[in-house]
Amino acid sequence: MLKELDIKWLPNGNRMIFNIKFVDKSGKVRFFPLAVCRGLRYNMSIARQRGIQPCKENGDLLDHVYPVGIDNILQYNGMEVIL
Repeated sequence: MLKELDIKWLPNGNRMIFNIKFVDKSGKVRFFPLAVCRGLRYNMSIARQRGIQPCKENGDLLDHVYPVGIDNILQYNGMEVIL
């Protein structure tokens, strides 16, 4: 799952779009039916976080980038994440 999250662009030039369910830093469970992985302003591998941003079907970005701890991801592309 983490290797797929690190893929931001597909070979054909389109964004890698997926769905994800996670627990945000306030404790809310959030589900994005369409999202992309974006960069954060700090080293993600040390902080064990990824930047997730909701998007439209055509890849247009919505809202803002959510910092998501990799331990707080519950589902990725409809599959349960087990650590």
